[in-house]
Amino acid sequence: MEKKELDRIKYNDSAHTAGRRFTWLAIALITMVPVCYCFSSEATPVWEKIPECLMFMIGYLAIGLIEALSYAPLLGIGGQYLTFITGNISNLKLPCALNSQSIAQVKEGSEEKEIVTTISIAVCSIVTTIVIVLGMIPLAIFQSTIVDALLPISPYVVPAIFGGLTCVLMARYLKVAIIPFVLCLIICLVGHLCGIGPSLNQGTMILVGMLISVIATTILYKKRVL
Repeated sequence: MEKKELDRIKYNDSAHTAGRRFTWLAIALITMVPVCYCFSSEATPVWEKIPECLMFMIGYLAIGLIEALSYAPLLGIGGQYLTFITGNISNLKLPCALNSQSIAQVKEGSEEKEIVTTISIAVCSIVTTIVIVLGMIPLAIFQSTIVDALLPISPYVVPAIFGGLTCVLMARYLKVAIIPFVLCLIICLVGHLCGIGPSLNQGTMILVGMLISVIATTILYKKRVL
């Protein structure tokens, strides 16, 4: 085995080791938030309500699993650990990673893509943290004024984020993305016309889009379109 291949294996192993450690640390810290709250407020969970929330929790677990599988090829090893620990995947980390890959013009599956993506996500996480800290200062002072000013535009934030991300993905992977995009759009339109629009939420459409993407990509690959 060549030295370059050995170095890549060592890097991947070290990235997995560090990523798993920090992931478990992040899970522990997140779990401690409700625990500390219960101790400080002398409150206890209503255990009888947990069965009523099972389907809700299973839905989020399914979305998390799908995101992990679908984002992995785009984020790489180090980038994926960083992204899922720090959050804000679709609105910050993924667009930043795709933009850095486009600027650097790296090849799919290459070491350069792995390095560029990891560095861009790390810098994005640091910058985001600094911006949030700086933004909390005026928010703490003028909270009610800022909230009232931003309230009218809040419904348009998520559509704007996903719209921009869709444009990036459509531009880079047109052959792969066009079929799921068009079919999901048709499903949403038909669903709203039939009165089942509220049930076609983000979680549902992610599952539908993933299923369509897998089927469409498999057909295109077998027909050697890709």
